[in-house]
Amino acid sequence: MKKIALIIIGLVWILALIILIISLTDLYPNNVFSEYSFIIGIAFISITGLLKPIYNSIINSNIRGKR
Repeated sequence: MKKIALIIIGLVWILALIILIISLTDLYPNNVFSEYSFIIGIAFISITGLLKPIYNSIINSNIRGKR
C-alpha cells in the first residue's frame, strides 16, 4: 500500500513537472499552457510543497511500523 502511495506521489510530481516544462518552453506552437506559465509555476511550487510532507509522513510511518 505504501509503495502504491509513493508511486502515485511520484507520478503526480512528474506530471506537474511535464506541464511546467511545456508551459515554459515553446515545444508546441499553440499550447494552452503558455498563457498561464506564471500560474503554472506557482502551482508547481505549491504541489511540490504539499507532496513533501505527505512523502515524509509515508516514509516515517514505514519506519515506525518496523520498530
